Amino acid sequence: MASRPIAKGNISFGLVSIPVKLFSATRPKSVSFNLLHEKDKSRIQQKIYCPVDDAIIDRSELVRGFEIEKGHFVTFTDEELKGLEASNGDPSIEITEFLPLSEVDPIYFESSYYLESDHGSGKAYRLLTDAMTSTSRVALGRYTMKGKEHLIVLRPYAKGLMLHTLYYADEVKSADEFDRSVNEASKDAELTLAKRLIDDLTQKKFEPEQYHDTYRERVLEAAHQKAAGEEVTVTTGAPQRGQVIDLMAALKASLEKRGAATADRSADIEEDESEKKVAVNASGRSRASAGAGAKARRVARKK
Repeated sequence: MASRPIAKGNISFGLVSIPVKLFSATRPKSVSFNLLHEKDKSRIQQKIYCPVDDAIIDRSELVRGFEIEKGHFVTFTDEELKGLEASNGDPSIEITEFLPLSEVDPIYFESSYYLESDHGSGKAYRLLTDAMTSTSRVALGRYTMKGKEHLIVLRPYAKGLMLHTLYYADEVKSADEFDRSVNEASKDAELTLAKRLIDDLTQKKFEPEQYHDTYRERVLEAAHQKAAGEEVTVTTGAPQRGQVIDLMAALKASLEKRGAATADRSADIEEDESEKKVAVNASGRSRASAGAGAKARRVARKK
């Protein structure tokens, strides 16, 4: 089924306006569960309860309240909140500056959207995409979606443009809140081994296809087994790893384990290659034998 745009906008680039459509770039697939009544397996219903009146109330009796201090609320109507929405629904994606993508820390990224050209804006869309690609720049700007003004980044992606909403600076927790062991010193020998292990694990590019949500896969498999009336075997979690006492020993063991695994893979590859060569040689001998037999039969017929 074709994707449907979740919103529309206009990229404001100087005096140029580029109409675009926004499509969600991601589709989370985490498993979810419904709460059921164990006795009859029916889904439960949630009721709205007022503890002051000790009664179940209807949604029509609800108003929105903002707690400005502990226990003190001010209320808003839907009309008041509508009037406070950012830019009154202005669909412009306003570019404010350009900068290298490396200058935007990934901690600020929130959601991702594909941008598609709209209403004959293909030429301008392509021009902006090519210009940003050739200059290795991304665009920082603002965009209002669902009444909220977002800080956004536009960047070239897969021959087009991608929009990322960003967290505001005051939405990102300060790293100073957390213990990062900055007073611990790394020994040269430990650092050398750690760098060797990193080099050994380093790949040339990110290949997300090789990673899977194994928890989701196990849950789905178990659900189908239950539906088929099969018994599901519950396994315990992975064994807990002990605390690293000897860092050097742990690094050396890791490198030795990686070396053994690499040697095993090399041996498997060599074995596969040998089997292929044997098969090819056998096939060649078979063809040669068949050719010789055919030649002998032709000579016999001539006689």
